[in-house]
Amino acid sequence: MHILIAEPRDILRTGLRTIFAEDERISQIYEAATQETLKACLSSKPINLIIINTSMMSNIKDLPRGKFVLLAPEVDIELFLKAYKHGARGFLSENAPAELLRATLGLAEGSFLIEPKMTVPILDLFSGDLRFAVKEELLTPREREIVSLLREGTDRRTIAQDLHISEATLKTHIKNITRKRTESTSLSLPREINQPEISR
Repeated sequence: MHILIAEPRDILRTGLRTIFAEDERISQIYEAATQETLKACLSSKPINLIIINTSMMSNIKDLPRGKFVLLAPEVDIELFLKAYKHGARGFLSENAPAELLRATLGLAEGSFLIEPKMTVPILDLFSGDLRFAVKEELLTPREREIVSLLREGTDRRTIAQDLHISEATLKTHIKNITRKRTESTSLSLPREINQPEISR
């Protein structure tokens, strides 16, 4: 098996190389410390699996579907969903344990490994209403107020009364928020999601 480690920091890249070099399934390890080197490796090397830090990505669709594992400094729900949709093998922290990293080598096609310590924040985000999981900077001040109240569980009639707007105006604001959420993630999600679907 040929793997590519895409990590900009020398110390972490060396650590990852050491972890994978100990596995007898690995016959070749390539390394990329820059996006230019990453692109060159992707176009010229026979790679079975890419272990890539999210800081090295410009567009997730540049990665071969089903042949990559993301290493993230923290949970980014939008990136998590994009990775899942694009067939990632796993979503792990930058400091994932060696045994978890090596476990990605033997995953069956269609599997998606989530680091256990990341599951709680991911489930917390999924347990909310994803229609309002949107980047704050895309919202107007009024839309931010509405999202904040919706996340607190305030019903729409009360929100309209508290903000001194009609329910029709509130409905328009919510439609705009939903549109911005969809545009910012480029994902088609069901209107109501109570829990994530982890298996494909």
